Amino acid sequence: MPEHHADAGLIVPPLLSVCAAGLLEHVDALADELFRTITAEIVPYAQASDEIRADVRDFNERNLHEQLTCMAHRRPVRTETTRQSVRRRATQGVPLDAVLHAFRIGYRLMARALIDRAKERPGTTMDDIAQASMALWSLLDAASQTVNDVYRDTLVGLARADELQRLLLLDALLTGKTADWAMLGGTAASLGLPEQGPYICVVAEHSDVTSMEQALLRCGLRSAWRPRPDGVAGMVALPDPALASSSALVHGPAVVLQAVGTAITGRAGLSPAYTRLRESADALRLATLARASLPAGTPRAVTLDHDPAAALVAAGHDLALRMAFSLLGPVLAAPDRKDLMETLTAWLDSATGSTTEIAEILYCHRNTVRNRLDRVSRLTGRSLLRPADVAALYAGVRALELQPR
Repeated sequence: MPEHHADAGLIVPPLLSVCAAGLLEHVDALADELFRTITAEIVPYAQASDEIRADVRDFNERNLHEQLTCMAHRRPVRTETTRQSVRRRATQGVPLDAVLHAFRIGYRLMARALIDRAKERPGTTMDDIAQASMALWSLLDAASQTVNDVYRDTLVGLARADELQRLLLLDALLTGKTADWAMLGGTAASLGLPEQGPYICVVAEHSDVTSMEQALLRCGLRSAWRPRPDGVAGMVALPDPALASSSALVHGPAVVLQAVGTAITGRAGLSPAYTRLRESADALRLATLARASLPAGTPRAVTLDHDPAAALVAAGHDLALRMAFSLLGPVLAAPDRKDLMETLTAWLDSATGSTTEIAEILYCHRNTVRNRLDRVSRLTGRSLLRPADVAALYAGVRALELQPR
């Protein structure tokens, strides 16, 4: 059996040490045989490029030399070259089972050469051969564990690097840093999106990236998302105009709106469609305005067309709020302000302006509605029959509704 060194490395028995020293003189020939066997038995290696195959041959020789040198000097068997090789193969996309198979072939050939030499030595017993074989099996087990661990860690690292690259590209697009996008080699494909638009930008509160992606995929739509402290922002690809039917193009934005609506738990805003990814920063601004046109705590997805006046108020909310307090101040100071504001809001939101309809909504008599509206008109000095005055009152009410809670 091999000895376990303090650093967890394995030291082979003296017999294998002597055999390894003699085999070091034939590393080049052993590496050639190993390369031929690997490329004959393992399809990914057989189909690899000339550059990768040359790299495999080089690592074979280096790894054999490192292993045999440690054995010959009875030092703990090192794994650095093994680790480098596994990291390289994982990066090159060689499957894990192929990498493990290659290492097993290497140990099989090395073990056969060492055992053959051991049998030729005078005085070698069957017990010596058994001990040597067990030591080599222990080395193979340790190497297989190393291959598994390093391959897995490499894939995790690659995934993290890819995700970081993806997030950097999304940040560059959504903040309008086109120079950074170009420097990072940004492409639509790197985000999993088609090269040609149209796209829609979406910004949503308290939402999950996975939920968004899955909701859109169920509708056949690809998307790319950037987590944010308050939710997510991202781009959704609409059907290609060259391939989609006119019906798909017309209803595409509506499908996105419906899909996003099923995945959110807070407010969400959608931009108008745009054609170039580099326009995403402007689209994000419009999507954010659409979201801001909803009162806080409203779990709904909307576009700018949902309430253009509310979107305009949201775009200049500080100014709109000052106007609202100036215009509605007397109403807000009245003892019955709650009833007055509730009635005014219901009237502004009404499709018909009918006092009968509003009375039904508020569970009061229509004369009560009429009296409250007359009182609002007197307190504000604004006529509910004048479009300009109605527009001002509407903007004031929306500005108050859009105050952060």
